[in-house]
Amino acid sequence: MSEIRSVFFDLYGTLVDIRTDEERPSLWRGTAEFYSLCGAAYTPRELRGRYLALCAEETDALAALHPALGEAGVEIELRHVFRRLFEEKGAHVPPERIEDAARLFRALSFRRLPRLMRGARRTLEGLRRRGLELYLLSNAQSCFTVPELERLGIAGAFDAIFLSSDFGCRKPSPAFFRAAMSCAGVVSEEAVMVGNDPAADIRGADAVGLASRYLHSWQSPPRGAPLPESCRELASLEELLEEL
Repeated sequence: MSEIRSVFFDLYGTLVDIRTDEERPSLWRGTAEFYSLCGAAYTPRELRGRYLALCAEETDALAALHPALGEAGVEIELRHVFRRLFEEKGAHVPPERIEDAARLFRALSFRRLPRLMRGARRTLEGLRRRGLELYLLSNAQSCFTVPELERLGIAGAFDAIFLSSDFGCRKPSPAFFRAAMSCAGVVSEEAVMVGNDPAADIRGADAVGLASRYLHSWQSPPRGAPLPESCRELASLEELLEEL
């Protein structure tokens, strides 16, 4: 096996413990009030209905453009949804207002503030000191995730950040893995994927020839099929410091 030079990390459930609930009535009340104050009057129930409908519309449209990916393989840009919610009420707002709406929505969805997983900071710093290239490869919305990375103090820990909303596709789609590796100039033989999702992170990586490390967390979905031979299970993130 070639020497590992690059590490791709999943984010939520691997490096960051995040707990959200988009069913909370307070989320829809607060977001509806914000939209109303910005000239787009909604009731909480109306806003929720239109938000979900627009998400479905955006997904259908993107999947139609990329039939090989299908609905499960595409990732919409939620900024489009937040913008359309303003426009449907005749409110045309500057881009920063759309960012405000996204951040408020996300903040109101938290059951508790996101925090780093045990050993995450030490592992990232240790791997960086050893000269490894570190990349983030996450199924995530940049309007949510970038502010969270900055708040947690790890935005600068990576050589590059690859978020599914910026690429229009999501793990385990090979298209997302290959696009990230191409942008990073990384070959699969010299890289490893670290994640907590057996399907999205581990089997997705295996499909493009990437070795992987599986970290089980409370956010991990059921394993389903056995993990591929290219994967090794970690007891903790800090085990990476012992082998890389």
